[in-house]
Amino acid sequence: MNKVKREEARKLREATENLSADELKEFFRKREIQALAKKIHFELFPEEYDFMMDSIADLRDRRRGVSPMNPEYTERANARREELGVPPLGPDGMPTCQTSWKVAYAEAEAEAERRYPNE
Repeated sequence: MNKVKREEARKLREATENLSADELKEFFRKREIQALAKKIHFELFPEEYDFMMDSIADLRDRRRGVSPMNPEYTERANARREELGVPPLGPDGMPTCQTSWKVAYAEAEAEAERRYPNE
C-alpha cells in the first residue's frame, strides 16, 4: 500500500470510527453519490475539463478572456448545455457558475434512488 492509499484509509477510518450503523449507511451513500456525480459531470460536461490540456499559449488566451476552443465545438457544447438547463460557457471557454454540478448531483441522487429504492 502506498502512502496516498494509507492516508486515504486513515482519513476514512477517522471519519467513520464513531458512527452508528445508520450514520455509516448514510455516510457511504453520500460518498457513493459524490463519486457518481463526478463521473456524470465528466460525461455530461467534458468541455469543463478542456482547460486541463491547455498549452501555455491557450492559458494566456484564457487569461485574456479569449477561448482557445474551436468556435464550432463551443457552439455544440453550449447548445447541449442549454438543453440541460445550464448556462453557456463564458467568453474564455470556462463555466460561469456551478449549475452543471447541480445537474450532475441531481442525476446521481436519482440514480442512487433507482439502485437502492428502500433506503
